[in-house]
Formats: sequence, C-alpha cells, structure tokens
Amino acid sequence: MHRFLFIIFLVFSCTQPEKAIDNNIINREQFTKLIVDIHLIEAKFETIKFKNELNAKAILQNDYDSIFSLYGITFENFENSLKYYSLKDDNLELIYTNALEEIKKKKSQLN
Repeated sequence: MHRFLFIIFLVFSCTQPEKAIDNNIINREQFTKLIVDIHLIEAKFETIKFKNELNAKAILQNDYDSIFSLYGITFENFENSLKYYSLKDDNLELIYTNALEEIKKKKSQLN
C-alpha cells in the first residue's frame, strides 16, 4: 500500500497545477492525522496479508472506508488534497514529516 500512495503522489506531481477548490481540500492538520491513520492500517495489512491475503484486502478496504467515514470525507477528497499539497512547495513533505513524528510517538507509547 505504501507503493500505492507513492504512485498516486508521482502521478499527481507530474500533472499540471490546477486551482484547488478549498471546500474539497482537507485542512493540513486533519490531512496529517489522516496520513497517520492510513499508514497504521497499511502496516496492519502488511502484518496479516501473509496469513490470508484475500481476507487482509477486505479488512484493509473496510479500514479505509471507516477512516474516510470517520473524517467525513470521500476518496475524491483525499485524492484532491494529496494533489493540492503535492503541488504546493514542500507542503506534502512537511505533512509526512509530521505524520511520521506522530507515528513515532504512538510507537513509543506502546513500548
């Protein structure tokens, strides 16, 4: 799934910039939290896919649906936001840096 996000990032970074519609863009703080949650469910997927890949894919899709529902967004909102932040200087890099810091904090709380 990390490859999936990386591919999406590459596709959107190669397209021409377009004007962003603010109401379709997730604010930076919420987008950072969303990225954290996505990485956590993808890590969960990676740990269970070897036991039963078909079941793991269904769980992953359910987790994606749950996260998007929790944040009150659609996959289209996610795609638009990813494109928007990837085209704005270092915004996406900063979001991922903050997301990784949050993941590290969560990991240290578990230890």
